Amino acid sequence: MESLVHVCLAGLSAGMFIWLVASGLTLIFGVLGVLNFAHGSFYMLGAIFATCFFGSWVKTSGWAFS
Repeated sequence: MESLVHVCLAGLSAGMFIWLVASGLTLIFGVLGVLNFAHGSFYMLGAIFATCFFGSWVKTSGWAFS
């Protein structure tokens, strides 16, 4: 059980660090007005998660991944 807690905390720590770097880059590029490819990546991830989530509810949909 301690190993599971350790792995979960390590994953959350790594995820928070990656989120902090990504949000900082988004803020910097947004203020500078540079074309930012991170927004497109977030839109793509949101679309994939929404498709998987709603596709699991509606199995008749041809777009369901699972």
